[in-house]
Amino acid sequence: MIGHHLTDAFDGVSLESGAIATMRDGTRLIADIYRPTDGTGPWPVLLMRQPYGRDIASTVVYAHPTWWAREGFLVIIQDVRGRGDSEGTFYTFRNEIDDGADTVAWAAALPGSNGRVGMYGFSYQASTQLLAALARPPALKALAPHMTAFDLYSGWFYRDGILQLSTTIGWASQMLREDARRTEADSAAALDTNWLNAGRLSSAMPLTDAPPLANEDVPSYGIDWIRHPTKDAYWEEFDLLARVAELAVPMFHLSGWYDFYLRGSVDGFRKMAATHPGQVLLAGPWQHIPWGEHVGGQDLGPAAAPAIDAMMAAWFHHWLDHEVPVGAAPLPPVRYFELGSNAWKEATAWPPPASQPREWFLCSGKRANSRYGDGALSPDGPAGPEDMFTYDPEVPVVAPGGNRGGNVAFGPHDLAPQQEGNNLLVYTSSPLDTPLVIAGDPRCVLHVCSSASHTHFVVRLSRVLPTGVAQFLCLGAASVIGADTPTGKEISIQLDPIAVQMAPGETVRIDVASSAYPLLIRSPNHATDPATVKAPGDFGHALQVVYHNDAQPSRLVLPVLTD
Repeated sequence: MIGHHLTDAFDGVSLESGAIATMRDGTRLIADIYRPTDGTGPWPVLLMRQPYGRDIASTVVYAHPTWWAREGFLVIIQDVRGRGDSEGTFYTFRNEIDDGADTVAWAAALPGSNGRVGMYGFSYQASTQLLAALARPPALKALAPHMTAFDLYSGWFYRDGILQLSTTIGWASQMLREDARRTEADSAAALDTNWLNAGRLSSAMPLTDAPPLANEDVPSYGIDWIRHPTKDAYWEEFDLLARVAELAVPMFHLSGWYDFYLRGSVDGFRKMAATHPGQVLLAGPWQHIPWGEHVGGQDLGPAAAPAIDAMMAAWFHHWLDHEVPVGAAPLPPVRYFELGSNAWKEATAWPPPASQPREWFLCSGKRANSRYGDGALSPDGPAGPEDMFTYDPEVPVVAPGGNRGGNVAFGPHDLAPQQEGNNLLVYTSSPLDTPLVIAGDPRCVLHVCSSASHTHFVVRLSRVLPTGVAQFLCLGAASVIGADTPTGKEISIQLDPIAVQMAPGETVRIDVASSAYPLLIRSPNHATDPATVKAPGDFGHALQVVYHNDAQPSRLVLPVLTD
């Protein structure tokens, strides 16, 4: 794929373009091989298997393969089955176990290989690593699965049973347009339109039948994700959290506080660390892409600049250079970026063992609507009977960063403008007297009642600066059934992991709503699957009540680092 007239630029590297690996069923997959020319070898192998065109090689976040080759690796970038120049038909995730195992064995036997293979990559390229490891190929010695989910249902496509709408339809449009081009399908032009404006499908009804995702001339995987809203047999195939015992490989996990797949990545690290040695986690302040110090309009300082390539090179050399690794691993068990101080911290586990739960109780005089109301957070206990708001799916609270009509970009956005509406509840602490360090997984326990039998609740945590800016930190959501009773229901909403140091004078804030659109699909306020709602007129309104009294103590539980 790379012109021979450009190879002169590859100082110290030789390129074999279009190398063929034949899978067990005869399908031929195509790869580019980058070999060091300095030194005698043999070299440890770094393999990336990806669906976006092997010449791209995830260089949006990693160094070019020539850099890795100069660092002493034999580097292989392969088009997965049915993508790029590889033969076969592509269906997300489905063929990556066998194809991954066959490719690892092929790579280990290549001229110049020392027989030990590591795999690297983020997002889908991380999933190909985990799926290959399930087959336990003997030559596979280490992985670097970055920004992915071990359980695709709960960590990638759904949040507590709620479809992650914008990311799902955006990625489906991106992937299917390549399939359509490959087969010259009639849907190719429509998929290109979707890719340029993925948000147009956010309001498609019913989403389960929305063209072009549901068109018969393109693969079905995009619409299959939407048509399987519960964790049925379709998703069990891709639940690696349930199969960590089979993944006995050292892993360099990487996640971002503002990555959509943060929870899926951290959950994977925690379960792997409890089962297998050699697990490390780097948790940065980044979005899915790009990785850097500028996130959500904020400058997080020079420490937020990524140094991932150098870390990975040292880590892979440790595991791949020798049959038995020499010396200590070059990374601590957990290294994480603390917002606020904008500095890196280290810990032996996540959350840090010194992190302890601290409760902040919801209080109000029955008027917590908007940030102009009287909602408060108090460590002393709940106060006031209840608050209420009306959830109208046609007038949803938008996701952090807004982007109601398109893709949602997470980041430390200012939520204060969104907190001006009466269609959400806002609870704010008194200004802090001393620094507060949060590191772990916040949780919100709410006592709720609803006029709807089925509805959603969404909680967002923010750090309010003395200027009034409410920096978004993390969120959680719950699909709630059965709160339409006189006694209501207690629900526990798990928020995403976060680390932040709050200074004296700052305040802690949560807002409670029933939507974060278009990040999450809108509940219609009845038992109908939201993706099957046929028209806006099928939406119902819901009166949502949150209680916070001695018998129903709604509260925010923060993981606070203690000395």
